[in-house]
Amino acid sequence: MFNFSKDHVENTTDDLAKKSDQAIEEIAAQVKSTANDLLDAVNDTADTTQDKAKALIHTLKANIDRLTSEENAAALASNLSAKAGRVKDQVQREVSDTYHSIKDKTADTVQEHPLGTVLVAAGVGLLIGYLLGAKRRE
Repeated sequence: MFNFSKDHVENTTDDLAKKSDQAIEEIAAQVKSTANDLLDAVNDTADTTQDKAKALIHTLKANIDRLTSEENAAALASNLSAKAGRVKDQVQREVSDTYHSIKDKTADTVQEHPLGTVLVAAGVGLLIGYLLGAKRRE
């Protein structure tokens, strides 16, 4: 049943050694092939990513150039100046309207209550005089 002759054992050992060497070589070849495929895929991805990054940088540079061009800056400055002028005019109108409104209300109050106005003015004058006199004493 079992053949344990020296030649048979040596032949079987040699066959097993050859088969294991072949298996190791096949596995090494498959690993090398897989590594090469993976390296190619990584390189392709890196190239694609680099191309996309270059395109994005080019687009950003173009946008920066467009936004910082002298014509655009001059137009922006002109636009801001015009808006500032409109705001200034509106504020001047508001202040003027408020001034005239307060002036008219004060004139009406003085005309309607002349004695009260004189008394309030005198009271304010006395208060200011007292405060200034107290400061000089210190």
